[in-house]
Amino acid sequence: MKIVFMGTPEFAAPSLRALAKSKHKVCLVISQPDRAGNRGKMTMPIIKEIALAENLPVMQPERIKQNEKLMDTLREINPDMIIVAAYGKILPKELLDLPRFGCINVHASLLPKFRGASPIQHAILTGETHAGVTIMKMAEGLDTGDMYSQASLEIAGSDYPKLSERLAELGAKLLLETMDEIESGKARAEVQDESKVTHTGIIKKDEGRVSFADESAAEIERKLRAFTPWPGIYFELGELKIKIKAVEVLDDEELVKGKSPAEVIAANNDGIDVICREGILRIKELQAPGKKSMKSGDYLRGNKGGNLCIWTAR
Repeated sequence: MKIVFMGTPEFAAPSLRALAKSKHKVCLVISQPDRAGNRGKMTMPIIKEIALAENLPVMQPERIKQNEKLMDTLREINPDMIIVAAYGKILPKELLDLPRFGCINVHASLLPKFRGASPIQHAILTGETHAGVTIMKMAEGLDTGDMYSQASLEIAGSDYPKLSERLAELGAKLLLETMDEIESGKARAEVQDESKVTHTGIIKKDEGRVSFADESAAEIERKLRAFTPWPGIYFELGELKIKIKAVEVLDDEELVKGKSPAEVIAANNDGIDVICREGILRIKELQAPGKKSMKSGDYLRGNKGGNLCIWTAR
């Protein structure tokens, strides 16, 4: 089949690599434009890097809607299928209707749960035991299309980068299998159950703020895994924002008795133990403003006599 691929971040990379090595012909790769990175240096998306390495033509339009140059190029290609993996923009109806087999999306959740921009983070945040990918036919709504196939795996303590990597590989494998089913006419699409829909939004920087009084130790541990590497998580110590880099959840009911949330009950080489709404969180590694990340014991030795009371707005 003649394929157009649309994607931008690392999650899309395994799918493009798999397509480039498959029996299908990738006629065009579309990614978002290069962006300014550290110190203003322009950085190209990983998908563009792969496309150039595979000698595949690339387009990087600033906008998709009302883009006649793009639509003319796509009409000339006349693709059998457009594959979309974390492209990052809503596609207009005229583009969705163009390919013979439609636009097929690799979505990083077990739809209809976790529609939207941050399904992997929310699978971790909400304490799901499993995460997965769905291959779906795209419709005008956000992740509302009919589902061709799904596959899942155990989260098993993975943080966002690791889980995203695992799901991306799973999605690439499932994509090729599903494409064969669609091409042969064997694929059957299932309508999503709207009663089971949940939505996710774009992660914001301030969501990384920790409240020991309002969150359990388990919730904070999941937040750290979900928000690694960005936006990270932090607590407020006076006027300072202290980043939390590594934690352990402690389960000792005796230590909690008679203590108040946000109270530090131990501070030593093992870490800083803080009472949370439920449970105890051991902060094993942290980072003060303008400093490198360090073990909590090293932080304490460098702040002898400092205030160890962890303050949090309630």
